[in-house]
Amino acid sequence: MSADNWIMVISAVIVAVGWFVTGYLNRLQDISQKQLEHRLEALKSFLPVWFSIQRNDAPFAQPDFLPQLENARSNFQLYGYKDEIDLLEGFIKAIEQKNLENANTILAKLVPMVPNRIRKELRINNKRKSH
Repeated sequence: MSADNWIMVISAVIVAVGWFVTGYLNRLQDISQKQLEHRLEALKSFLPVWFSIQRNDAPFAQPDFLPQLENARSNFQLYGYKDEIDLLEGFIKAIEQKNLENANTILAKLVPMVPNRIRKELRINNKRKSH
């Protein structure tokens, strides 16, 4: 084989390897994007629950509260981290036991955690740069 043939073979191998590596990296990026979308959906599903609690002293009397809480619970179970799941389950358990003090304690941890985790997932810095 001549040098020209070797150059063509090596070039073809480099192109093929590059093509496979690019495909693999694109797949990893797609998976990462889907994970982020599901995580954000899970975290955001708690916000309607929180807004219902803020609007009303008796959120359980609202017809849409329990479906919102069930949706948040399902999303946290599927896509949440262990500490997130534990907090939400603790909140639900406290509500079921009518332990308002414990429910409020857990809620005080859960409420700031949700937007902080959303910001963290999106890599949003809480500090703004001054011009």
